[in-house]
Order: sequence, then C-alpha cells, then structure tokens
Amino acid sequence: MFFEAFGGFAIIPIFVLFLRWAFPSKKNHTEIARRREIKKSLRELKKR
Repeated sequence: MFFEAFGGFAIIPIFVLFLRWAFPSKKNHTEIARRREIKKSLRELKKR
C-alpha cells in the first residue's frame, strides 16, 4: 500500500508537466498574436 501511495505522488509532477505542455498559458506572446489575427479575420468576415 505504501508503494501505491508513493507511485501516486510520483505521477502527479509528470501529470502537471503534461497539462502545462498540452494547455499553454495565455501569456504566450505567439499565441496572443495568433488569437488576435483570428479575431481580426472573424470581424472582416462578419462585415461582409
């Protein structure tokens, strides 16, 4: 039972790193620029 609990604690940091990789933060400047371009193109499409 001890080893199962220890295994759970060992998995948590790996899981956290995976989630950080899978879902980048909103402070990512390249992501912000990409979102801005998408919003701009959507506004142009709505004008038509």
